[in-house]
Amino acid sequence: MSPGSHFIISWIGSATFLKERRERILVACAGLAPDLDGAGIIIDFITGTTNYYQEFHHYAGHSILSAIIFTLLATIIAKNQKLLVCSLTFLVVHIHYLCDIVGSKGPDGFHWPLYYFYPFNTTFELSWSGQWELSSWQNLLVLFISFILCGLIMAKKQISPFEIFNNRVSTVALEMFNKYILKNLK
Repeated sequence: MSPGSHFIISWIGSATFLKERRERILVACAGLAPDLDGAGIIIDFITGTTNYYQEFHHYAGHSILSAIIFTLLATIIAKNQKLLVCSLTFLVVHIHYLCDIVGSKGPDGFHWPLYYFYPFNTTFELSWSGQWELSSWQNLLVLFISFILCGLIMAKKQISPFEIFNNRVSTVALEMFNKYILKNLK
């Protein structure tokens, strides 16, 4: 799935259970963090000669070791609800992995496997032969449902995923949501 989908799904998980903005941001970012191993695409684009994206994406950031590292970092940085942050971080990272196994097939038909035990074992991979294309209707449906859940959380708790940027951006997003969406639903 796309990084945006991973972020929204992770934010929904964090917003459902966590009270503090800082902790919600930690968990939501941790749910997106596995895709840091795809940053090689930038170097590949700039140089035009490297192939880091193909070599490392779904390896380094998509392993049990990285899940543990992301979980430990979020737990250490968290100020409140450390046990819940720890549990949710480990969960959203694994939801990220599951979403990639289910919905990350390339337009060329390549099934992106995950190397869960990397760097300890580079031959064991997790994949699914029915993997959806990244641009499939199934992934769009998951994103649409995620937006609905996000809207329900925004309406009920008056918080938004834009809180990752800063309070002002989040406040503006909530004002617009309340004015243009909630007002018209009533």
